Amino acid sequence: MCYQIVERYAVCNCIYYQHSVDACSSYGQRGHAVITKTVLVGYACPAHSGRGAMGAYPDRKLSDSGYSSGHAPKSPRLNHATP
Repeated sequence: MCYQIVERYAVCNCIYYQHSVDACSSYGQRGHAVITKTVLVGYACPAHSGRGAMGAYPDRKLSDSGYSSGHAPKSPRLNHATP
């Protein structure tokens, strides 16, 4: 069987990265299909993250890490300390 891994953002389903096909000996033969496996990464892509994590999805009720905290989690930001 041939596999292809596609990494997608969990909320907006946009593609983060599409890996090349891991081909088997039957690759390219008639009737042989490539099986796509999806791995969810991150929260929302930059285009859909908008204002905070909810951004373009204000009507969706989402929880953070499976625990309801009463508010949507903030989008991750990197803090770089200067020496």
